[in-house]
Parts: sequence; structure tokens; C-alpha cells
Amino acid sequence: MTPNAGGAEYLLRLDDLCPTMDREPWMRVLDMVRRYKLRPILGVIPENFDPEFRACQVDPEFWGRMRALQAEGATIGLHGYQHLCHARGWGLVPLHRETEFAGAPLEHQREWIRRGLEILRGHGLEPRIWVAPRHGTDRNTLRALRECGLMIVSDGFARRPYRAHGVCWIPQQLWSPVEKQQGLWTICVHPATADAGALDRLEMFVASRRDRFTSVERVMAEWPMGRRTYRDRLFAWRRLARHHLSRWHRLREA
Repeated sequence: MTPNAGGAEYLLRLDDLCPTMDREPWMRVLDMVRRYKLRPILGVIPENFDPEFRACQVDPEFWGRMRALQAEGATIGLHGYQHLCHARGWGLVPLHRETEFAGAPLEHQREWIRRGLEILRGHGLEPRIWVAPRHGTDRNTLRALRECGLMIVSDGFARRPYRAHGVCWIPQQLWSPVEKQQGLWTICVHPATADAGALDRLEMFVASRRDRFTSVERVMAEWPMGRRTYRDRLFAWRRLARHHLSRWHRLREA
């Protein structure tokens, strides 16, 4: 029997975290995490160079908060290196053509991952999961991750975790809260750019389903990790097709 026998389980993932992000929405999300005792994935940019997340002066409490959340059960995710998406190459989850990693040479990816881990560990954090900017993970990325001992990836379209290319994949399928009947669903939120309405909807969802939110630690302990099934592959194909069709319609209307 799988852990979702009584209904769906949810993981919360918070991306683009760095000391210079917009702190107002982030503080609201932080309050939500602590009030409902969530144990999210924290996608931390080791050395942010993306101007979109240079909205404020450096927060002197940022790294201390990350350490405290880690101690409270959150999982630190290595969210790329500098969040500069200049590489061009479709990743294994082909949602974006321009990413930070997919398409970049292996030696560059290896060095960026090594340096990113070094920076986060220097701040007292222990990254356990890979969170690629714009889903930009290719086979070279996975090779570099395995060499560095980072064996879990937060990405992919499936309804349950699976093993592929020598690592464990915890799927990430949602960007806003949606009620599901079964499976494991990761909701990815970008606190630095989220508006008040999106955070209102997230809080309502969490408040009514707080007992359905899990953690990476529990997922790795409780969910069976096998290969993707045919149904999982069909699910992934449909989600990708829907995404690209929606993007095509938006471009036509622009």
C-alpha cells in the first residue's frame, strides 16, 4: 500500500531564495511555513546574479533563517548557481529552451555545482536535493550531481517518485494549489515574486489540508522508488503537450 492510499499528499517548494530578494512576500510565506509547521523544499540560489532578485539590500538574517528552517525539518535545495539562464538546450523536462544548466558544457556544470555546494555549506546548510532553474537539467547535469553526491532531483511529471538516470526524482507538477485525489504533488511557489492573491489562495489551501503536507525526508522513507510506469510517461507527455500548447496560444494572442 502506498502512502497516498487515503488521498493525495503535497510538498511545498519555495524557489529563488536569496539574501536580496523582495522580503515582504517572503516574510508572509515564512510565517505561513512556521504557523502550519510545514517542512518545505527551500530552493536557495548560492550566489545570485539575477537582477530580478536584487530587489532589496542584503538581508543580514537570511542565512540564519535558512539554518533555522533546516533545523525545523525543511530540506535545502541547490537552486542552480547564479540563476543566469544563458545556456540553450532542452533539458530532460523540456519546458524552457533557455536555462542556466541544460546545454552548458559538462566541465562548467560540474564547477557550478561544486561551487554552489561549497557556498551553501559555508553558510551552515546541507543541500540534499537539486532544484534546477527553469527545469534545466540534462544528462551532463545529472552526471555532475552524481559525482558531487547529490542524488535527489525535484522535477519531472509523474504522480509518484521514481528512479531514472541514476538519481531519485520527486516530481514537481504544480505552480498553484490544486486539489488532487491521489499521488504526490509538489507545489512550486516563488515567494520573491508572488502577489497577495496567490499567497491568499496558498494559505487557504494549506490551512484546510495541513495534515496532507509531507517532507522530503518522509517521501524518501515512505514512498516506493521504482521506474516510471507507462501511465506515468503518458501523464508526463500530456502535461508537456498542454504546457507547450498553452504557450503557443499566448504567443499568438500577443
